[in-house]
Amino acid sequence: MVKKILSWALVISFCFQQTSFAQMALELNLASHFAKTQPAIITDVFRPVHLRYFSYDTLHNKFNIMLDKGDAKNLPSQELQNTGKDLLSYFLVGVTLPNEAFWVNLRPDAEDQVIDELLARTDVGKIMLEADLQLKKDTSLYTSPQTPQGKEYWRRLYKKAEELFGSDNITIPTLTRPWIVPGEIIVRESKDGSAYIYKATLKVMLEQDHLKNSATYSFKDPRQKELNEYSSQLIRELIISNLTKEVNSSKKYAELRQVFYSLILSRWFKSRFVGKAGTYASMINKKDLTSLSSKTNWSKLTYISAYKKSFAEGEYNIKEPVTTPSGQVIRSYFSGGLALANMLPGDGYV
Repeated sequence: MVKKILSWALVISFCFQQTSFAQMALELNLASHFAKTQPAIITDVFRPVHLRYFSYDTLHNKFNIMLDKGDAKNLPSQELQNTGKDLLSYFLVGVTLPNEAFWVNLRPDAEDQVIDELLARTDVGKIMLEADLQLKKDTSLYTSPQTPQGKEYWRRLYKKAEELFGSDNITIPTLTRPWIVPGEIIVRESKDGSAYIYKATLKVMLEQDHLKNSATYSFKDPRQKELNEYSSQLIRELIISNLTKEVNSSKKYAELRQVFYSLILSRWFKSRFVGKAGTYASMINKKDLTSLSSKTNWSKLTYISAYKKSFAEGEYNIKEPVTTPSGQVIRSYFSGGLALANMLPGDGYV
């Protein structure tokens, strides 16, 4: 039996094709200092049950799967069976829907482009929207001045703002839009029609780093543009690595990782068995969601509303009095988005 190792870093780059995960707006009021530092967000490390191996016998139209139990070593057999059915369902959704259907897009200027209509009928779509919303919240929380990373972020951002604007008491928004994208993926493929995932990671990137033709944000004042670019630089340096750890290890993103593994194998299956005989091969890109729709009703409006609330009200809104040479002033730290309503690009992206 001949086996080969495939690095799918490029092949799977479309796994969550055009999947916009979160955007964050930060409004800063130029005038002073930070709140006291609190411990950083602690990641709740958890490895969920996930699909690891898949084989397909076209002659007898049979397939075999292997589950990695993760941290659920003592899971009751019935619960393990039910989880296995869910993971297989994610796999089949990946088989029957075209690759370009796997995107979500929570942003205030594109409510009509939140999720593909077919994907919105599945639990895969629900999980992707939940992860989108969660990353937006986590990105905001990591910039809170009550975390070590956030304290350093604001210290350096205020310093840069003072260099650009002097002592002007002015409110300036900065915009950062992070994405979850596939990281390193290694799959062992066998000639007998099987695949085993050796490694699969996700990573967080800023939109301008992920998309070559990312829209530029309209800043009338070049100093605002420079400050926004500096903010993005700080996010890369101080925040992104923490978000990547969250996405790959936190229980909050466990279901997303389950979907990710299932979709990797569905992409492999489609690339190897498209056009061949067999019940499952015939499902490829047919858009047939019979028995694959969500078990319980859900609406994208739930996530749109939650996102708009978070964007408008902020994940934190901290004010503190600070003494400066010119007297006492109030410094504000806000993570939300009302100040950016007219600064976002007019065209949505999918």
